[in-house]
Amino acid sequence: MTDDRQPTGAAAQGAEPEPQARTGLSITVAIGILLLVLFAIFAVQNTQKLEVEFLAWTFQTSRITMLLVTAAIFVVLDEIVGYLWRRRRRQRKVAKALRKG
Repeated sequence: MTDDRQPTGAAAQGAEPEPQARTGLSITVAIGILLLVLFAIFAVQNTQKLEVEFLAWTFQTSRITMLLVTAAIFVVLDEIVGYLWRRRRRQRKVAKALRKG
């Protein structure tokens, strides 16, 4: 059986048809859920206390807390360095455009 209906709307005017809405679990969400589950397992298995000495301070914390704090510090540092790098590149690009123009 063939479909003899004529296209209407945007399809009739030569435009590309609208993409179908996706349903279900996307691969990104699935990977995110998997990483969250793995992190939860890691956190439960690493609740031991450890002693941290930093400069004049000494304190105790769980391993997972120390790992999270360390990761957060490095994320912030990465964002700062990335911002400064992009700003420097942007300034060089503007200066180069001004010299040409």
